Amino acid sequence: MKQNNPSYSQNWYSYVQQQAALIENLERRMAVLQAELNNLKENPGTRIDRIEYKFDQLKIERLEGTLNIGLNPTDPDQVENFEISQQPPGIGMLQQELDGQLMQQTRQLVDAYLNEETPRLLEQLEDRYDSKLDDTNRHHIIEDIRKQIDSRIRYYVKHVQPDENIQPREHAERLADYVKRDIARAIEHFLKSIPDEMKGNENE
Repeated sequence: MKQNNPSYSQNWYSYVQQQAALIENLERRMAVLQAELNNLKENPGTRIDRIEYKFDQLKIERLEGTLNIGLNPTDPDQVENFEISQQPPGIGMLQQELDGQLMQQTRQLVDAYLNEETPRLLEQLEDRYDSKLDDTNRHHIIEDIRKQIDSRIRYYVKHVQPDENIQPREHAERLADYVKRDIARAIEHFLKSIPDEMKGNENE
């Protein structure tokens, strides 16, 4: 059976060309994957020892608004759902439980800070920036922040790895310190940014 007709030869040549292009494409992709694998071997992990945030983008126009702390988004629930959905499928129930306990411990420490230390901090910063607030506005600011701290804690739980041999309570205290710092900076920036017409005057 002869198979040397032009049509057969043309189809065979076209098929060989397609296979050659496919092989070339696969070789390029393998080279990229190999480079990424080598990079991962050379840099197995990233450890964050210091995290800094800029608060110059906070804009406060009304005391009824939301006082955002750190990188908190407009709708924290959406980010929380996104972070949960992005967890690798291999994460075990034990790790989730440990993270939950760490979140709870850190939340308790930050709640205590908001209840016991933040009112005094507010008064000190009000004096520094000549921005007197009444008790209602102080309460509003603290409760506004309280609604946002879970997303901040979750951020630090995810990005700040514990030191070797550190106790869970010590790690929770470290995470709480990061959140406390965010709270203090956000409040300070807020009071610095209050327009003169919004500043109270207890002597009036």
